[in-house]
Amino acid sequence: IEDYCSAVRSSITNDGHPPLEASGLKLQSNLTLIEQSLERMEKKVFYHHL
Repeated sequence: IEDYCSAVRSSITNDGHPPLEASGLKLQSNLTLIEQSLERMEKKVFYHHL
């Protein structure tokens, strides 16, 4: 059990967030959401002008 707990602790960073929440990955995720939103808005504007 100690090894299991140690593995869990090592997979979490010092601030309590999992490694995949690193600022670079979070930034990439946020930029992807912005890109998707812009693409949806572009489609709405395009179809509105038809």
